[in-house]
Amino acid sequence: MILYRYIAKEFVKPLIVTSLAFGALVLVSEFFRELNYYMEVKAGLIPVLSYLLCNLPWWTIQVLPVSVLLAVLFCVGQLVKSNELTALKAAGINLWRVVVLFLLMGALIGVCEFYLREGFIPYSVGMAEKIKIEKIRNEKPSSVSERTNLLVSFDDGKARMTVGKVSLINKIMSKLVIDVFDDNMELSKQYVAGGASWSGDGWVLENGVKRVFSGNNWSEEYFLKLPFALPFSPSDFDVLRVRPEQLSVSAYNTYLKRLELIGSDNTKEKIQYHQRFSAVFSHIIVMLIGLPFALSFGKTHGKIISFTIALIFAFVYWGAQAAGQSLGENDILSPMFAAWIGNIVFGIFGLILVARVKK
Repeated sequence: MILYRYIAKEFVKPLIVTSLAFGALVLVSEFFRELNYYMEVKAGLIPVLSYLLCNLPWWTIQVLPVSVLLAVLFCVGQLVKSNELTALKAAGINLWRVVVLFLLMGALIGVCEFYLREGFIPYSVGMAEKIKIEKIRNEKPSSVSERTNLLVSFDDGKARMTVGKVSLINKIMSKLVIDVFDDNMELSKQYVAGGASWSGDGWVLENGVKRVFSGNNWSEEYFLKLPFALPFSPSDFDVLRVRPEQLSVSAYNTYLKRLELIGSDNTKEKIQYHQRFSAVFSHIIVMLIGLPFALSFGKTHGKIISFTIALIFAFVYWGAQAAGQSLGENDILSPMFAAWIGNIVFGIFGLILVARVKK
């Protein structure tokens, strides 16, 4: 236990330093990248700094895998240089115990990141966006008052509705056509209504006709008001595209359903949703890659080489992630596979490297 605490301490120290350094670097970079815009809108220094600081936790998490990789290279490299790992092996301690310790720390970092994304990050990013809109742009928060020309599918594709307009303020719909299909996907019922109103717990179709189809025969019945169970409320149409990091998992699921409801392409958002989970395992992947390099080059290479290795890996890893996202957005890969392909490839590569480590 003393050994584990010592190694963990030696790992955490460079992890904190590199995380803060990378976070500060991104903050300064973002400030100068948007400097012309801030000057153009005549934004005050305090709102700009507040906006940047609220985004800092998210930016730090974005570069956390690189920080983890550097911390592994620095920590293990120092243990190798000082012959501490040699002493451990001489004392009969299997090197796999050290490897497992780092993998567990990688998993712990991933879990902590997941919970930050669930709680603190949505709050801080939401505050940043609010500052940007209200204090930097001097605008009022956007809102949706109506949707037009919608095609909505529900009941697992067995029902389809076209809507001319949905008023979110008045909670009414106009020009509806609802087609209901049987198990053979043949049209069994059709509702055509001039409008529909929200009663508080359901929709009521107004001024329309109900048609029932049976083979080559069909009948119709006119109605002034007809309660109809639709699996959505007016608020489900109230959706604005937001930064994914502003949402928790449950809020993200609702967001995806609402995008689908209004007929908006949500493929990119689905990929980013799955990336939220793949990111948890990215730190384990980093450990699998970093440990063999640190154990192999620790005695002969310094921190500059370690830093170079980390940057090269980061560019290649992020490149693989970007390629996966691009393939997913073009419907070549499923959203889930597009989000995980980088981890799968580098995970296999890391396992091969770790398996070759001399115990």
